[in-house]
Amino acid sequence: MRLVLYPPVKPDWFTEIASAAPQVEVINCQTEQEALDAIREADAFCGEITPHMLAAASRLRWVQAPRIGLEHYMFPALAQNDVVLTNVRGVYSDIVADHAMSLVLCLARELYLYARQQRAHTWQRGAPLLDLARSTMGIIGLGGIGVAVARRAVGFGIRVIAVDPRRTDKPEGVVELWQPDRLTDLLALSDVVVICAPHTPETERMIRAEQLGQMKRTAYLVNVGRGAIVDLADLTEALRAGVIAGAGLDVFEVEPLPADHPLWDLPNAVITPHAASLCPNDKVDARRLQIVVDNVRRFVAGEPLRNVVDKQMWY
Repeated sequence: MRLVLYPPVKPDWFTEIASAAPQVEVINCQTEQEALDAIREADAFCGEITPHMLAAASRLRWVQAPRIGLEHYMFPALAQNDVVLTNVRGVYSDIVADHAMSLVLCLARELYLYARQQRAHTWQRGAPLLDLARSTMGIIGLGGIGVAVARRAVGFGIRVIAVDPRRTDKPEGVVELWQPDRLTDLLALSDVVVICAPHTPETERMIRAEQLGQMKRTAYLVNVGRGAIVDLADLTEALRAGVIAGAGLDVFEVEPLPADHPLWDLPNAVITPHAASLCPNDKVDARRLQIVVDNVRRFVAGEPLRNVVDKQMWY
């Protein structure tokens, strides 16, 4: 049995992965050509697979993607192939949820307005506030990040509702869980809408002018999912026109957000540069490695793999 790694992993990672299955030939390829040659007789592959590599593989059964979002990983031949694809879903859940709640709190307490007043040396109280304990949060996408956001929101006394296409069990604290066809209801009821969904064919530009118009004029939109879910031009116009009260955005349809984009100057927009997953220590790397090592053990033992991806849905 052969496992191919490419791009090459660090020596300590290689040792951990190889130790998980001593009976497996593990090849830590240094070049794409080396990976192309090695994958011909490989049973498993971990890393960034290409169409040429997949076409060359004669007995490949499992591919481990080193990332969570697969919108830039998937290609038609991979989606149509019988090979099992897994990802590292879950490694950022608590980190991104912390960032999402930071944006929620910033908007709810109007901290961004006070920050501007500080720069202007202006002492002025009375910014409008959102009473979190009497508010409703609507979460779009109740995967690992969405559940972690819900858990934090409940701690502030927020009523949580959600839509998700696959989840059927309501995590503790989530009072309503609907299919995406109830998105209109979620938007209309929510004081804060938090997007935690991945970029898939179904979620691309899910939020446009029509959906923004279904939100309360006093509501906020927070996006820590993927930028392609929200139409950037429609959101900019909605913020400018007061269709919604404000937005906290970590991801954008175009990244980096162009320096001359009008969104930068809107007073009701809080912008962070796709920074929600940043972490000051190595715990994310440790989590990622743990998933790979666990899946190697499972693959060799013939057990179900973790984080199997629906290749048509990209997650």
